[in-house]
Amino acid sequence: MRSRTWHPLIILLHWATVMLILLQYGLSRLMGDETRDLLSRFVLYQWHKSFGLTLAGLVLLRLIVRRLLPAPAPVPMPRWQRAAAATVQGGLYLCLLALPVTGLLMAAAAPIQIPTLFFGLFSVPHPIGPDQAIYDAMLRAHATLFDIMAALAFIHAGAALLHQFVLRDGLMQRMWFGRS
Repeated sequence: MRSRTWHPLIILLHWATVMLILLQYGLSRLMGDETRDLLSRFVLYQWHKSFGLTLAGLVLLRLIVRRLLPAPAPVPMPRWQRAAAATVQGGLYLCLLALPVTGLLMAAAAPIQIPTLFFGLFSVPHPIGPDQAIYDAMLRAHATLFDIMAALAFIHAGAALLHQFVLRDGLMQRMWFGRS
């Protein structure tokens, strides 16, 4: 008999991803505060880039683990809901993979070359050099991808809350620790 909940590692990676996304959003808001001194902004940008790369690694790990560990028994729902859920989740994964790529390319193509220091431990090589057109395109793509990801995350969370409080089908307990 299949478990009714996701494996604890998948649950941990899910909630770590959520927390890092929220942290990234907070850092991005602070980075935009131009009243801060340059050193503070430099540190905020480095944290944002470091956590972004960490998030990319977590998402890749989550995809690998998801392929290796069995999924819980499905919750009965109409085919259209299952298709909608798969579409939203697929979109979230695509955004979570594309955001770090656009962020790194934006940093690499920036007219002012500032190294990407992964938590101050080492310098991450930039795959390209300064290029204003690429920088502008990656800046727009990064912002647009975040907006799409935020919209998909609200749909995802809203659907989970619908299942929890209206449909009461136990779907939300599958992504929490302990018994379902």
